[in-house]
Amino acid sequence: MITLRFVSHTGIFNWACTIAQYGFWATHVEIVMPDGTYLGALSDGVKIRPSNYDAGTVKREMFLDVRATAEQEEIFYAFAESQIGKPYDTWAILAFFWPSRDWQSFDSWYCAEHGGQSFAECGILPQEMAVKFSRVTVRDLLLLVSTRAGQ
Repeated sequence: MITLRFVSHTGIFNWACTIAQYGFWATHVEIVMPDGTYLGALSDGVKIRPSNYDAGTVKREMFLDVRATAEQEEIFYAFAESQIGKPYDTWAILAFFWPSRDWQSFDSWYCAEHGGQSFAECGILPQEMAVKFSRVTVRDLLLLVSTRAGQ
């Protein structure tokens, strides 16, 4: 099982992301590591953070368990961890309004891109979708993996 944490925080950035995602409440997603820490991309890049790093700023959160084989879990976590230290993909935010980029570029990550590519690496999501698109939002990632949610 792979667990994702979907969250919204206080602040204007989160308000803008909610609007850009057609009202979807979650504005950040990260991977819950087996030891309970969180791995994800924020403005300071891809890092592992303690589970209480954002205490006091969380408006809402939801945890989603995604079914995976042991092999898929191993590949998923290995890829996700291999991206630690990569910078935040600031251009991904602009892609909400200017769709002309490759969301699967490995040089930097937005939170949903990092999770989405980790799922593509382990075969839960396809490497290429039927239609090319320039971004994966937090809402998109939730919709893409929700068919594998649960026991």
